[in-house]
Amino acid sequence: MTMDRRTFTRNLALATGGFVLLPHVSGCGANNKMAAGAPSAVPTVKPEGWDPITYNKVRGNAGAIPASYLPKINGADGDKNHLGKHLPYIPEIDAGQVPEGYIAIMWGDPAKDYARHPNAPKTADNPDGHWYNWIRIRKAEAGEAEELQSNYSDWPEIGESDSGAYAAFGGKDITSDGGKNTIYLAALPKDVKPGDTVRIYAHCLTHGEYVDFITV
Repeated sequence: MTMDRRTFTRNLALATGGFVLLPHVSGCGANNKMAAGAPSAVPTVKPEGWDPITYNKVRGNAGAIPASYLPKINGADGDKNHLGKHLPYIPEIDAGQVPEGYIAIMWGDPAKDYARHPNAPKTADNPDGHWYNWIRIRKAEAGEAEELQSNYSDWPEIGESDSGAYAAFGGKDITSDGGKNTIYLAALPKDVKPGDTVRIYAHCLTHGEYVDFITV
């Protein structure tokens, strides 16, 4: 049974100890254009021997990551503290608290010894802020497939027209610990079912585009 929005909001807030702003779902075509400056199309199917660190490093050096951040991703601690920090994972929360058609995502899996991704609001010193402003999800299969894009125009709150939402993890305030407690709620295409692999293609405002595959 699918929960209504009021029940979902209450249950998720209780489970995460934070607050949640419900998303308005929006879609984009399977042939959605890449962000300006992106060096190449991203794979639709998880390649054999997939290594997200190597892939994102190569693609980042080709233009998907800002030049100012390249010394860090190419540095001695680049894999864990900068590339791994931008890779998605599904946090351990009660799956029943996430409604059908959505997925909870965080960035920088501590189980893999990756640094956790921070989030920061717009300020006078940092007018751009620091968060993921869009996440595109599609089932990892060849050919045409539905792709949904969730948008996040601000942090820690979102606008009424956004198609994504936030929640706080672990009973903490979403802004504590540098915003590392932020859960991104993103819409899943209707053709995705439990056990499927999906491609996560997302853009960090400060540090560029990142691609990975996860199983839902």
